[in-house]
Amino acid sequence: MSVDVDLKRVNGVIAQFCHDVVSEPLCFFSEADLQGMLFTKLTMEFPEQIETSYARGPDSKGKYRTGLVHREYGAGGGRRIDISVFDPKDVSRIDEPNLKIAGKYIKPRFAIELGTEKSLDTAGHISRDLAKLANATERGYLLHFFRDTSRAAVGTGRRENKERSLESKFRKPVNEVEVPPKVRSVFFLIRVARRQKRIWGKCEMYLHETGGWQKINLQNVFSCVSDYLSQ
Repeated sequence: MSVDVDLKRVNGVIAQFCHDVVSEPLCFFSEADLQGMLFTKLTMEFPEQIETSYARGPDSKGKYRTGLVHREYGAGGGRRIDISVFDPKDVSRIDEPNLKIAGKYIKPRFAIELGTEKSLDTAGHISRDLAKLANATERGYLLHFFRDTSRAAVGTGRRENKERSLESKFRKPVNEVEVPPKVRSVFFLIRVARRQKRIWGKCEMYLHETGGWQKINLQNVFSCVSDYLSQ
């Protein structure tokens, strides 16, 4: 069976995932929830179970099968990639029960790392993510969703303090990171608890290629991310 794991399909899943999370930012409690959501979407897009090279028994001609998408797959050095999407040809060469080939982890064709506001060290988190995404043979994706849960109103001292905190904890580390060419990074700042009835700038998105944060209409998240990933 021919299985087409191509960039366009993965981009489409990720763009839809970003739209869904930004539209309903209470959909996750922690990064693990985001992993589960994206894993489900990717396995629906790539449901195939591929025959490996690991026999079902000593005298068996049958081989075990495994999927193309895996969570927390090894990246060496005790590290694990949040979500990996593998090339079917690599999966067919697996010859060990722990999904290795000749004792080595497979390099994913596509690797995805996720992050939320619950990280205590945004800069360190991003740095570690990028190191793992270097394992991807075609593309890595760095997706971070930072929720501003403060109810402080615009123009108040509490809001000014919160904005300074956001600047140091999230904006500055994001602005300073250097992303390698084969990695696409998308960062969202989502304001979920403002007291104002009408909120302009509820969502801001940062793309390193544009060099700055931009306010984005929630209805345009899918198209903006899709266009960016297709470049």
